[in-house]
Amino acid sequence: MNLSVIRTIALKAVEKASFACVEIQKQLVSLDTITKKDQSPVTVADYTVQALVIYELMKEFKNHKEIDYPIIAEEDSNTLSTQQDVQSKVLSYFNHYTKENYSPEQLSQLLDGSKSDLATKKASNRWWTLDPIDGTLGFLRNDQYAIALALMEHNKPVLGVLGCPSLPVVSMKDTSEKGCVFVALKGCGSFMKSLSNLDKEIPISVSSQSDQTKAIFTESYVSRGFGHELNSKISSHMGVNQEALKIDSQCKYAMVARGESDVYLRLTDVNYKECIWDHASGHIIVEEAGGVVTDYKGQELNYSLNSEKLIENVGILCSNKKLYPFVKDAIDKSIQL
Repeated sequence: MNLSVIRTIALKAVEKASFACVEIQKQLVSLDTITKKDQSPVTVADYTVQALVIYELMKEFKNHKEIDYPIIAEEDSNTLSTQQDVQSKVLSYFNHYTKENYSPEQLSQLLDGSKSDLATKKASNRWWTLDPIDGTLGFLRNDQYAIALALMEHNKPVLGVLGCPSLPVVSMKDTSEKGCVFVALKGCGSFMKSLSNLDKEIPISVSSQSDQTKAIFTESYVSRGFGHELNSKISSHMGVNQEALKIDSQCKYAMVARGESDVYLRLTDVNYKECIWDHASGHIIVEEAGGVVTDYKGQELNYSLNSEKLIENVGILCSNKKLYPFVKDAIDKSIQL
């Protein structure tokens, strides 16, 4: 099937899941759940979204067996089956949004997608990777999170869709309208549209900022490991003195892709290996918007190995092309890898 047709199908799946997330968040996340640090709402959303996206993809592809690509997703049914209350809610939401009447067993089969092992999946010419809710803490704070779907071809992202239901449409300074979807197809550019107007796609591009002292960094809301400390050190080497824009999830990639931020860096620990589903979608969206994505050593992200993680890479370096050399030099001065 033509990639442009698959683009339409993937967009539709993520758009539906985005609307479902908004409703689930409104119904399940409350001041009480936040106070108690109850993660069950995001667990329900995680499994519901994964099931919905896979369902939408399979529904469209059922008459095209040759493109029923393997799916490498974050969640599996084994954990869900041990949480009866959560499983019941997931099943209720899933059946509501799909108008189906799935049993728990059918839901489990759907969540697990292809039963082939990881090596077999990655050996396929094309395969999907999905993070149903990227940004757990953001979801629970009614802040930023993303639904991240990417199609891989020869183990490189060729299509990425990011649903960002809480992201302001215009800018982080203008919160009058929220809810965006980002999409990129290899060689065709990156685009954004609002959840309130899905018929209109707006082309986006990274910033043209070339003055390293004025670079706008974006980083996770909560520091993990030495993340914020190292970022501060790197930005200091560049002469940047303004505080970084703090956003959870792959929404950080979206910020760079639409030019609202110039640099996204992620390294929590030199031994930590990133999950493929946390980066594949944002990766292609930034690249098609004119940006660069590598690891801290300047190496390409390697999705090809028999792992759910980027085991050959150290950290994530994402920026526009003009600032990339300055950022890479600052990294080399800040940490020994």
